[in-house]
Amino acid sequence: MDRLRAWALKNDIKAAAALILLGAALRLLFIGAFPPGLNQDEASAGYEAWSLLNYGMDRNGCPWPVLFVSWGSGQNALYSYLSIPFIALLGLNEASLRLPMALTGSLALLVFWLMARRARGRAFALWALLLLAVNPWHVLASRWALESNLLPFMLLLGTYFLTLAEERPPMLLASAAAFALALYAYGAAFIFLPFYLAAASAVLLRRKAVGLRWYFAALAIFLLIAFPIALCDARNALGLGQTSILGLTLPKLTETRQSAVTVFGGGGAGRALRNLLSFMAVLAAQSDGLPWNSAGPFGLLYGPLGMAAVLLGLACRMRALLKKEAGKGEIYILLALPSFLAASFFIDPNVNRMNMAFLPLIWLQAEGAYAAARLSGFLRTALAAAVLLAGAAFTRYYFTAYAEAVAPCFHEGLGEALAFAEAYAEDEPDLDAIWVTDKVNMPYIYVLFNMEYPTRDFIDSVEYVNPDGAFRRASSFGRFSFGGEPPENALCIFEASDAEAMDALGIFGGYAVVKR
Repeated sequence: MDRLRAWALKNDIKAAAALILLGAALRLLFIGAFPPGLNQDEASAGYEAWSLLNYGMDRNGCPWPVLFVSWGSGQNALYSYLSIPFIALLGLNEASLRLPMALTGSLALLVFWLMARRARGRAFALWALLLLAVNPWHVLASRWALESNLLPFMLLLGTYFLTLAEERPPMLLASAAAFALALYAYGAAFIFLPFYLAAASAVLLRRKAVGLRWYFAALAIFLLIAFPIALCDARNALGLGQTSILGLTLPKLTETRQSAVTVFGGGGAGRALRNLLSFMAVLAAQSDGLPWNSAGPFGLLYGPLGMAAVLLGLACRMRALLKKEAGKGEIYILLALPSFLAASFFIDPNVNRMNMAFLPLIWLQAEGAYAAARLSGFLRTALAAAVLLAGAAFTRYYFTAYAEAVAPCFHEGLGEALAFAEAYAEDEPDLDAIWVTDKVNMPYIYVLFNMEYPTRDFIDSVEYVNPDGAFRRASSFGRFSFGGEPPENALCIFEASDAEAMDALGIFGGYAVVKR
């Protein structure tokens, strides 16, 4: 093993390439089938991208919006815009929709390694890359198209460019652009970035690493890119109507999401303190209770042992900082943790809303592993073997038990059931309608996605149960209806367990198609 270590350090670029390929494989292989099915937010982001590609507007009729109205209370737009080329090339399906997330997750491995190598050298960088490559949270987040999971990559990119700016000031412009685009990736960035950018700016200016000319040029770029989404949020907070700027739509939402998931919706200091404690509880439990957000016994960071490495790394870094010892630019990724702790008072936590905290935690985990590995050759060998074995066990779990557990949450088989019903209805012109159970979360979005339903036809015919709600539920559009009493002379899609006593035309995963 010492020979392997010597080879890895001498050939660290080859070793890093092997780890990046390993990590990319974990994120890319069978991306259309695992997780099985689609989450409703994935389907929404995908249909919005398809609608923009084909009609130049989202499903609510807004041309090129900076934020989707989506369910009513908004959905982040950046991921859908990134998805458009993939959907144009590969069609609208699970694989094309998830591919941008898997690719940015894979690219994050390279950026993380480059930043670690620059900050702390070859040995630390390989530990950091190994731990990120097989990290359960990062693999899970990279394999489905929840648009908010794009935020950690955008923040990592901005932070990496920031570390480079100390030696190459023009990189500060790229950093500003990445941070501004992060606001379009996930609304929680509006709470996190003010704390982070204030702290990073203080360090940057105190070090006199860049001239004021570059700093104010970067600030201008940030404000210019951020202005449309910031104005959109401000107008919605004030209850103003829809408007447009430079060909982009600033839509009016039915309700702002921030009022529901942040302290700005009420609760004051008590709610803020509960938010912080809940964040700590999620870290301690390695889960937020949502089965798709945590890898069972492997948690988010490999459970208590993984958190022990984080705490050891934190102790090592605090000791080093007290001695004023830090790698090149390392301070900028470390600043993300106190910035998130400050932001956590304002955000009702779950794994997705606290996703900006995990890459800094993995950095500290790598620091803990690196510190332990330096104690002895035996411990170094044992740790490396343990990480690889844990990664192998997690991978097996992900493609077996995890996939089985989350299949109902991703409505496995619903797309196939809808395709079967649509084809069957084409041969039966006397059928009046296709009905879908409302036990599916937002069933109408699956029809739009799987049928590639024309956007204009949807807008002209949709009826909502709660048109002013934060999460509007469609009761019908076109020939499709959702929930309530199943109609006669229709094809009905039930959960398979509800159709056991019925004469089903076909069963697809968890769903059955029945003719009434």
